Amino acid sequence: MRFTAIVCFLIGGSLLSAQPQSDSDGWVSLFNGRNFDGWYTFLPSTGKNSDPKKVFKMENGMIHILDIPESDEKQEFGYLSSEREFSNCRIRVEFKWGAKRVVPNNENKRDSGLLYFFNGPDKIWPRALEFQVQETDVGDLWLLDGSRITTKIETEGLPMYVLSGPLKTQSRGRIIKFGDFEDRNGWNQLELVLDADKATHIVNGRVVMRAWDIQQPSKDDPTQYLPVSRGRIMLQAEGAEVWFRNLQMKPIKPTEKPWSAR
Repeated sequence: MRFTAIVCFLIGGSLLSAQPQSDSDGWVSLFNGRNFDGWYTFLPSTGKNSDPKKVFKMENGMIHILDIPESDEKQEFGYLSSEREFSNCRIRVEFKWGAKRVVPNNENKRDSGLLYFFNGPDKIWPRALEFQVQETDVGDLWLLDGSRITTKIETEGLPMYVLSGPLKTQSRGRIIKFGDFEDRNGWNQLELVLDADKATHIVNGRVVMRAWDIQQPSKDDPTQYLPVSRGRIMLQAEGAEVWFRNLQMKPIKPTEKPWSAR
């Protein structure tokens, strides 16, 4: 009976530790710290969950991307995607650059990204919006594969987000973030607020981007745009070694007002 009790205790403890853990503030970890359960890797040449070079690793509870030998061989882009969809929540994560760079981005800025509202088939580049993670550009917004938004930009020729200005609909390319609050050498915290069909990018506690009326083409009729309020999230492998840690999610309560009036 003592042996049975001990076994039950150990099994129960292991099952408990395998579940997503939340802290006192309601933040829930999206990784178990040991493996990629609930996530999948994607590389164009090998597809889902086939990563022969170990581009994506879990080390010491952190996600380590592109810790591979540097060479003249071109390394394809890829990503680590959630299997579940997210909506009406806050997502936060910390990142820090590694030292390695690979072809074709070995001479460029170190680059990665946090993609959200990912809907549709796996590909490079998928239908999603990107919270840019790139040296000097952390917080930019990229519109991928037909996604479009309404936001406040300075001028048509220079689509830079401003705190107050005219509302413009953007349907392609990059919107430059407001301000520069990133740490080039240490850890940075990113926070993404998904409130229905709206999004906010926050870098180290400072709001750098807002988007309203997020839409994507209809699957049935690509000429028609539909509001988007949910989708998968992903972390990119885009030519530079990078660490991610403390990827967490916190639902937005109905009583919260994360968005002020326009």
